[in-house]
Amino acid sequence: MPLASLNYHLGNYDETIWVTGDGRSGTTWLGDLINWDGSYRVLFEPFHPTLVKEVREFDFFQYLKIEEQDSYLVDFLKTVFSGKFKHFRADTSQIRFTYNGLLVKDIFSNLMLPWVHHNLPEIKKVMVIRNPFAAALSKQQKRGWTWMTEPKDFFNREALHNDHLYQFEDVVETLSDDFIEKQILIWAIVHYVPFQYLSSRDIHIVFYEELVTDILMQLKLLFQYLHEGGSDESYLSTPQLLEKINRPSRTSGKASGSNLMLGKDPVNSWKNELSSQQIAKGMAILERFGLSEIYGSSSVPNRKALPIVQNAPQCLS
Repeated sequence: MPLASLNYHLGNYDETIWVTGDGRSGTTWLGDLINWDGSYRVLFEPFHPTLVKEVREFDFFQYLKIEEQDSYLVDFLKTVFSGKFKHFRADTSQIRFTYNGLLVKDIFSNLMLPWVHHNLPEIKKVMVIRNPFAAALSKQQKRGWTWMTEPKDFFNREALHNDHLYQFEDVVETLSDDFIEKQILIWAIVHYVPFQYLSSRDIHIVFYEELVTDILMQLKLLFQYLHEGGSDESYLSTPQLLEKINRPSRTSGKASGSNLMLGKDPVNSWKNELSSQQIAKGMAILERFGLSEIYGSSSVPNRKALPIVQNAPQCLS
């Protein structure tokens, strides 16, 4: 019996962590830090719309209504988060006889956060957020990678449009063909939707900029959430974790356009590389979605400006 299946039958995936966020936001880096000792089985981007055949029929950032219960996508989600799913690309863990949990890392799944929260509430959810201008610029530098590039497609999805986007049609109607502007709108949509359902107690938010500037404190807070306040802080000084902190992620490095490896400031360099017009149009989009105050014109995030609901709907039983 394959080790992945053996661990499933042994119940070793009962603890499941889901790291989600937009592309080029540090999700891979954070996932590696969480799994610093290799104790979790990692599923790397199981919702990738072009590299995982099981989801090729679905959209980028597939949306799922929280009450949906009988569909192929629902079954696939349950397969992934139960640890049953196996895939040659997604399975990136070092081979172990037993694992202590499952870590799912994905950059195309933000719009499924509400469904997972309400139907699989035991999953510990971590969202990584990066300044939308910095994330958009990083994607532009890697145009050959797989990104969603046409936000108008969101507005053609009936359920998503009727539930959320009908009120923003004016934004897409005035959208230019600029890559950065389109990425800002995509960023706005894939953050706006989950924020309508989740409260601060439902998900742990990690800001990329805070991770870069104060990584040990951010890891301390993260592990307190993951281990419900009972984590031993001695792990912060272990050689294995310190090595992970100082090592670029698998999707970083010079070949992938990492600002760190290119000697650029990963937090502030976007200000000098984007035009004033791109920044102004992007800020107008963010303001329309009520998201402009998270960063404002600064690179420093304002956690208090997160528009997460104060009293999220109760999880389904």
